Amino acid sequence: MAMQAWRGLPRTGRRDGVGHRMTRQAAAYPLLPLGGGVLLAPPMARTFGLGRPESIAAARAASVGGHLVFASLRDPEGEMSGASSVFGVGVTAVVIEAGTLQGVVRIFVEAVQRVRLRTFTLQRDGFYRVSAEPWDDPPIREAELRPLHDRALIQFEALCRCASLPAVTTKLVRAGAPADRIEGIRSLPWVALSHLGQDSPPHWIPIAQRQALLEAPSLPDRLRLLIELLDGAVPPASLAADMAPFILRAADAAQLS
Repeated sequence: MAMQAWRGLPRTGRRDGVGHRMTRQAAAYPLLPLGGGVLLAPPMARTFGLGRPESIAAARAASVGGHLVFASLRDPEGEMSGASSVFGVGVTAVVIEAGTLQGVVRIFVEAVQRVRLRTFTLQRDGFYRVSAEPWDDPPIREAELRPLHDRALIQFEALCRCASLPAVTTKLVRAGAPADRIEGIRSLPWVALSHLGQDSPPHWIPIAQRQALLEAPSLPDRLRLLIELLDGAVPPASLAADMAPFILRAADAAQLS
């Protein structure tokens, strides 16, 4: 079922996150704080249902084709009361679609770039506008990353066996984060974690550990952190029952077995 577009907003706009690099200077965008242990990282794309009036106002301020800043709350069950409520590193995301579906305001966004959050300005509608300084990973050759990519997948596969997840899970992650493209390697931590537990209900891996991945100074550092995280992770007994239906549906859709 398609979303009904907000009145006065176009259904489509330019996708600034594709083939477009933002300026190096900090720019101010509406902030959407993420509760419940949810984290958004490039190049993830997802739909959010918005309930708080200030969140709806922030999304409307960005409009379709514009950017929002997403940052996770330090306390997953807390609320946004100022700059210290959220982690100091988040992402910019372009709003691909916005509207209402079954009476709920929803936005579909694509994470574009990691940013450092600088100044916070409270707006009349209750949301914060935050200046965000782009923070790119330093350049590195793909060939230097592939051994780390392979080690992370080996560790991921071992964890899947320990948790009794379907054998096809690793194939799904390989397909979603291929080692022959830098973007695929960059996607690996987030694709892997998505198959180890979805964000809602909150992910069993604490938000602080996932935030550390986002804040890693380089892509090799992020992959090493992922390997350490997977090596030390103790999945809940319910993980296989919770995730197997999602994994098997995804494998069927991808025609993997």
